[in-house]
Amino acid sequence: MLGRGRGLAGILATAVLLISACGDGGVTESTTTGAAADSAATSASSAAGSSGSAAAPVDYTGCLMVSSVGVADRSFNQQAWDAMQQAQDTLGITVKYLAQSGSIDYPQMGDQFVQEGCDLIVGMGFNTTETIERLAPENPDTDFILIDDAISSPQPNVSSLHYQTDQASFLAGYLAAGMSKTGTIGVVGNVSIPPVELYMDGYVNGVKYYAEQKSADVKAIGWDTEARTGTFVGNFTDTNKGKLLVESEIQQGADIVLALIGGGAEAIRAAGGPEKGYYLFWPDTDGCITNEADCDLFLSSVLKNIQVSLFDVVSQAVAGDLPDGVYEGTLANEGVGIAPFHDADAAVPQALKDELVKVQADIVAGTITTS
Repeated sequence: MLGRGRGLAGILATAVLLISACGDGGVTESTTTGAAADSAATSASSAAGSSGSAAAPVDYTGCLMVSSVGVADRSFNQQAWDAMQQAQDTLGITVKYLAQSGSIDYPQMGDQFVQEGCDLIVGMGFNTTETIERLAPENPDTDFILIDDAISSPQPNVSSLHYQTDQASFLAGYLAAGMSKTGTIGVVGNVSIPPVELYMDGYVNGVKYYAEQKSADVKAIGWDTEARTGTFVGNFTDTNKGKLLVESEIQQGADIVLALIGGGAEAIRAAGGPEKGYYLFWPDTDGCITNEADCDLFLSSVLKNIQVSLFDVVSQAVAGDLPDGVYEGTLANEGVGIAPFHDADAAVPQALKDELVKVQADIVAGTITTS
């Protein structure tokens, strides 16, 4: 590939996160081209960045590996698929994805994409790292992008996008501690892996920081940052268990919960929602955009702005100039953040909003450690 070797950190321009609703094509392969009018995914919504007319097709195929929840999770995977569809619409490439299932896992997905001649293979999450580490040196003419992790030995055909979500979740934890009426803040994880634990670290540390600064009697349940144990569903798909675990934390006194799996909204609404002081944080995307029906339940969302950064790198790969190295999404470059308060705005005191601005500035300055 031409022009490899430029560093990611100095190249990526982070912009405002744009979200569109895309459907899930299931565990089978889904393919679209720049000239195609519709995505093979269920929803007919156009990808973010679409100008309303497709670009002329080019001979380039981008392929995405995602977990079993597919691309309609309204969160992590959807952002990546939105970025791929945005590349389809604006650059004219062909895009496809494969979702993990009982009969196909990441090694098989990666091998299939190589056999099909994909020019670019994107791996979503920690569990795709080994596959990319194996395939990249074997296929030097194929570009790879790894989301939420970095390979152990840098390769000129691999870009890694990593997000310091602990910085954003720290703000959420501080906000939750300042809003709680019970003094108990909850968090529920999906799978105990480093990117998920990073979310939970920041959140719990934000609660602790508020308690220290205010000498407040407030605590977090669901994750012990020292023992490294906590409340996890054990997979990415069991939303019923997610609901039950959030309900359990509510029963333990939690009135504000960060749920890193679906099902939390149902539990919060059953508890009485904001009218009774119960709120939820949505992960990765602005929940009031991707899960609008439950917007009234969200105090805010913890943003991992994948779509903008991924589209930027995909665009460079299509131009033959994949940047190497690791991009770190931070509060400083707007790779992570918290969403507007939306329906909860009037409930958040101005003094607490002002404190959040100061806390964010201190995190950016390095005077507050978030994990």
